[in-house]
Amino acid sequence: MTTTRRAVLRAGVLLPVTAACATGTVGRGDPLRVAVSWSGSELAAFRAVLAGVRAPGAGVPGYADPVEVVPLGDDIDIALNARGRNAPDIVMLPDAGRVQELAGTKLRAVGDSLWEWQGRPRYPGPWWDLLRHGAFGAVSQYGVPFKSANKSLVWYDRTAFLDARTDLGRTDPATDPPRSWTLDEWPTRMREFATDERRLLALGAADGWVLADMFANVLRSVTPGDYEELARPPGNDSAAGVLRRDWHRDGVRDALTVLGELWGEPTAFPGGVAATLRSQLADSVREVFQHRRAMLVVAPDFAEPIVRRCLRATGRSDVTVGVMPFPAVDRGYRAPNIGGGDVMVITAAASERAERLVAALAEPTAPLPWTTRYGGFVAPSDQTPRPASYQGVFRTVADRLNAWDIFDFADLIGPIGRRNGLWRVLTDFLVDVGYRRRGRVAESVDLALAALDRSAS
Repeated sequence: MTTTRRAVLRAGVLLPVTAACATGTVGRGDPLRVAVSWSGSELAAFRAVLAGVRAPGAGVPGYADPVEVVPLGDDIDIALNARGRNAPDIVMLPDAGRVQELAGTKLRAVGDSLWEWQGRPRYPGPWWDLLRHGAFGAVSQYGVPFKSANKSLVWYDRTAFLDARTDLGRTDPATDPPRSWTLDEWPTRMREFATDERRLLALGAADGWVLADMFANVLRSVTPGDYEELARPPGNDSAAGVLRRDWHRDGVRDALTVLGELWGEPTAFPGGVAATLRSQLADSVREVFQHRRAMLVVAPDFAEPIVRRCLRATGRSDVTVGVMPFPAVDRGYRAPNIGGGDVMVITAAASERAERLVAALAEPTAPLPWTTRYGGFVAPSDQTPRPASYQGVFRTVADRLNAWDIFDFADLIGPIGRRNGLWRVLTDFLVDVGYRRRGRVAESVDLALAALDRSAS
C-alpha cells in the first residue's frame, strides 16, 4: 500500500468516513460502521455475508439497520484510534493477539451469550484463552471469532512430483512424495528437482507476514517451549527497567538456522531471492499452479480462491492440487499446527446496536455466502456447515483446518510481530542469506537476533 493510499484511508476515518472510504450504506439513519482489513474478493465476500444477515428470512437473527463497511487494509489501527460520530463501532481485527492490550480501554466486553449456541460452546478452546481478559473473578470476553485460518499448510502441484502416466483421480494424495519429507530435507530436494524452468519453492516475501508465518512454523517444530514462552508477555529487565523478551535462546537460533539453510539455497526459488522480494502471497501461489515455475508454496487455507482461479485459467482439475501439513523439522520432532484469524471486537464508544450485529454475524449459518460462493473461509464455529471444498482440495487436511493448537506467533507478541519488527528482521535475514552472506548462515543468524533485540527495546 502506498503512502498516498494510506493518507487517503486515514483521512477517510478521521474525517467523514462515509465520503472517503465507506461503502454499503442501506436504509435510513446513522449507519453502524464496521472496519475491515480485507480488499478484493474477501471484501466482496464479507459484503455478501452482511447482505445475508440483513435479508428477510435469512434464517439468522437479522440486523435491519443500515451498515457501512470501512476497508482499511493494513491501516486497521486507524479504526481503533478514531473518535467522534464517524468512528467505527465494530472492527474485524486481523491480529487477535492484541485483544489483551486493548481490552477495557479501546474495546468493551461482549455478552457471554455470544460464546454459546444452543447451550454449547461455539468455539474451540484456544479462542477462549485468547479473547478473555480480567482478573479476580471479573473475567470477560472482549471479542468474538469470525474467521479462522490454518497457517501450517503447504500447497503443491501433484503433477510436478508424479509420473505423467499417473491417474491422479485414483492415486491417494496421502502417498505423494513431498508428504514424507522433513523440512531439513528440503534443501537437498531443491537441488534434486531444480531445472532451468522450475524450482521447488515459491515464497511471497513482499508480504512480511508470509515470512513470519514460516518462521513461526519452524520455531514451533524446533522448540514448542520457546514459542510459548516468547508468546507470553515479556518479563522485566531489572537492569534496563523495561519489559523485554529474551530472543537469544537456542530454539530461536536453531529456527533461524533452519530457515537460513532453506532460504539461502541457491536453487530454492524461481527467479532467486530478488523475485521473492517482489512477490506477494498471491504471486507465489500463481507461480505453482498457473505459471508452474515452482512446485510448492507455504500458504494458509485462504489461498484456496487463488488456487481455484489458477485452475480455471489453465483448465486443470482440482485433483492436481495437493495440500499437506507443514512438515516437522526432522524425524522425531513435532509438526506445527498454528492457527490465526479475524475477530469481531466492539469499540469502547460503539453504538448499542453493535452487539446485535455481532450476534447476527456469529450465527453458524451467517458465513455461508462466503464459504459457498467465494471460498477461502474456515468458520471458527464447528456448528457452521462445511462447504464441499473441505473434501475437495482440502480432502487430506479437512479435519485439521479448524483444529490448530496454538495461535499465530506474530500476533501474540504484539507490535514487534508486525511490519517494523519481525517482518522487517526476517526480510533482512532473507536478503542476508540469499545475497550478502550466502553460505555464512551463522553470521546472518547473529545479525537477526541482534535486530530482534533492537526491535524490542
